[in-house]
Parts: sequence; C-alpha cells; structure tokens
Amino acid sequence: MVDCLNCQPEPQAQVRATSVRAQGQAQTNFDSTIEEKANFLANVELFKHLSTQTLRKLASTVHLVSLPAGHVIRENEPTDGLYVIKSGMAQVTKPAAGGDLEVDLATLLQGESFGEIGLIDGLPRSANVTAVEPLTCYYLPRPVFLNAVAENPEIALANSARHGGHGAQRR
Repeated sequence: MVDCLNCQPEPQAQVRATSVRAQGQAQTNFDSTIEEKANFLANVELFKHLSTQTLRKLASTVHLVSLPAGHVIRENEPTDGLYVIKSGMAQVTKPAAGGDLEVDLATLLQGESFGEIGLIDGLPRSANVTAVEPLTCYYLPRPVFLNAVAENPEIALANSARHGGHGAQRR
C-alpha cells in the first residue's frame, strides 16, 4: 500500500492499482498501464538514462495521484515521496525573511518533479509547492525510491548533476 498524505485518487484511466491514503484509509486508484508510465518516465530527466527493464520495474511502483488547484505541500513537512508532474502546473515558493511575502523559486510543468532531494537526505521539505492548476502526478513513495536508488545508483548521480551538486536547491 502507498501512503501519500497529500494526494487524492485520480478517477481517470485504465488499470486498477493500489493507492493513496485518504483520511487514514488506503483506497483504490485507477492508474495508467505500466507501459504508459515507463514511457513517461523515460522522458523525465531523473530517469531517462535508465534501461527499459529498469524503467518498467520503477513504473510498476508509481501511482497516479491528483492534487486540486490551490493545494499546498508545505515547507517543513516530511518528504513522503517523489512527485513527477504528468499534467498541470505547480509553483515553488519560500517565505521571505519577514514571512509576509513569498519568493518564487520555480514553476514546475509536465515531466518536472519535486521532493527528490528530501528523498535522499531525509530532511523535511525546504519550500512550499502549490498546485496552480489541478495536478496529476506520478507518486513514488520514499522507501520505493530509496530501493530504486540502491539498485540503480545512477538515479542519485543524475539527481546530483541536475541540481548542481552540493548547492542543490531543495523542494
């Protein structure tokens, strides 16, 4: 079972799969096929260097989730998993010094992800991520991600290069 504290089941799609937590109860979610997920992940910077077999294995562990417009995944929340945007747009912000204003850090679109740094370092989220419009994301729980990195260390290396090594921007 997948525990995603921030997600809601996505009603569209084709194949039945296990799901996300809603009010403490695991619920069934309808999801894309493994092949569709693998093809999508093959075009994501973090995973595009992986073999087809590895992508299919990873695709079998991700679940399609929905975040409504306006939903905020807050700074300092535990990093529960990796979110890869399938559709929609999200804004990454950080409160300014006084806390009354926010600084825009990034706008995330299809194929971009958030939560990857926290998955590796285990620290809470370092920024707010707000769904500017409804988001559909592939969600990969932290334990599954760590297992994938253990089996495919190049995932962590690609992530480090993507974020510029030591000065990586966390979100």
